[in-house]
This record gives sequence, structure tokens and C-alpha cells, in this order.
Amino acid sequence: MSGSSRDEAGTTTLSPAHVLEPDAAGVEALPAARRVGLSAFALSLIGVGLSTYMTIAHFTEVTILACSGRGELSCTAVTTSPQSRVFGIPVALLGLGFFVVMSILSSPPVWRRSARWLALSRTALAAAGLLFVFWLIAAEILIIGHVCLWCTGVHVVMIALVLVLTRATPAQLGLRVDESGD
Repeated sequence: MSGSSRDEAGTTTLSPAHVLEPDAAGVEALPAARRVGLSAFALSLIGVGLSTYMTIAHFTEVTILACSGRGELSCTAVTTSPQSRVFGIPVALLGLGFFVVMSILSSPPVWRRSARWLALSRTALAAAGLLFVFWLIAAEILIIGHVCLWCTGVHVVMIALVLVLTRATPAQLGLRVDESGD
């Protein structure tokens, strides 16, 4: 395998170009890398959709579609709480901006580029997003006392996106990949 090295334990170190680019014969080096990229892109687009709806609802409606507003499930209580803004900016708008940037960084043409800074940017942005999601979940449960179903959808997408990126980032950075199947 050109562009890689193998140690005694059967662990292969791949160059970023080898992971992201087809080889000389036009055969994809790691088809999983392309699927992971498409999954990250699809999750980012789903995040854009959910965040767009939440942003529109934040600025136009008090009632949010398919969220009762009664009991512990109350999108209205969550989206109108003081915790729904950070430095005066609606959290939904911050989420929309996050997922737009992540969609660009995960788009197929950008994903195929072997620039190390792109993989690091995706990873750093996803890690920051995950920490923010954990804070939002804690705020919903511990401070507000209500859970928003739409927000939960965004949280699930964010967690899934981080899991998908953890599958690709080490190989994109040229770090060790265990091929032994153990």
C-alpha cells in the first residue's frame, strides 16, 4: 500500500492524501472515508434544517410545531427562557451558523481535500459544538425544568456528527489506523 507504513502490530499509518484521494488506478483508497464524509454532510444538512426551523420559530411564533407546551415537554418554556440566548444571540441562530459552517466543511468537494487544517477545523468545531450541547441539555433539565423536542433533535444530530467525525479524523490526520480487525 503506497502512502502508508505498517508496524509489527499490524497498525497502518496513512498519509492524508492516501485516505482522501483515489489511487493511481482510480480506485478509492478507503471507501469508508467517502461514506463517512457523506454521513457528516447529511447530518450537517439535517442540523441546518432543524436549526432553520427553530430560528424562524424563535422570531415569529410562540407555539412550536409538535411540541405540546404542557408538562416537562415544553419547547416554548425552553425557547423563551433566559438560557435561549447567549450574549443576546438566540441559541437557535448560533446553531444555524454552526451547522452552515459544518455543512461547508463537510461538503464532498471540501471533504476530498487533504488539507490538515480542514480536518482539524471540523474536529475542533464539532468538539466545541458538543460541549455547548452538553451545557444546553444541563440547562434544559437542571435550570429550566423542561425539555424541547426540537432542541433534542438538534442535540442528537450533533452527537451523531461527532461520532461520525471520530471515525474519519484520525485517518485524515495521518494517524495510526488499526487494520487487524481486533
